[in-house]
Amino acid sequence: MKNIILVTLALLLVPNCALQAQETKELNELIVIAGKKKHKKLLGTGMKISGGATSFTPDKTGYEVGSIIKTKHPFEIEEIRFNVLSNSIEEAILGVEIYSIENGFTKRLSQPLLYKIPNGEKLNIRIVPDSRIILEPGEYFIAIRFVDCSENSVRGYSESLQNYKERERMLLPLYIKNSYIRKGSSAELEKSKANIGLKVKGIEYR
Repeated sequence: MKNIILVTLALLLVPNCALQAQETKELNELIVIAGKKKHKKLLGTGMKISGGATSFTPDKTGYEVGSIIKTKHPFEIEEIRFNVLSNSIEEAILGVEIYSIENGFTKRLSQPLLYKIPNGEKLNIRIVPDSRIILEPGEYFIAIRFVDCSENSVRGYSESLQNYKERERMLLPLYIKNSYIRKGSSAELEKSKANIGLKVKGIEYR
């Protein structure tokens, strides 16, 4: 694996951006939409930062990284993709979260779309919803959350801080386009000048 420039997203933060979580609202599954439909990309990546990366570590469960998007028409999410440069965290689970930010900060899924990340390098992750997710016109925060990992990884990471051992971590590529991070479910959103390459594709209904 080629040399990686490890960048902490916190170093790329832009101050004075705060949105707070308030309540949970689940999407309706039974929706009938008339009119034309068009396959399109709702969220792209921007230009890749050559050699740049950021990381999740076992002490960062609950952290979220994502982007704010706007929909002018109803949009059905068909797939969500992102890449992992490498992962050495045991039983690492990431989840996709969707929040409406039209009026406050409202969670739109009762449970995140979960994906267990295997150990390895150059992983291409594709998440397909089990049921329909249709976003009404509005503004949303779509994020990847570090949900969980094994107790061995948490304990091993703590020991590595004390004994200078190699630390378990998950590396993700960086792209030049704004994103937002949240350090826990009760934390505020903080704006960053880079993103992790989250891609969302689906159907727009008109």
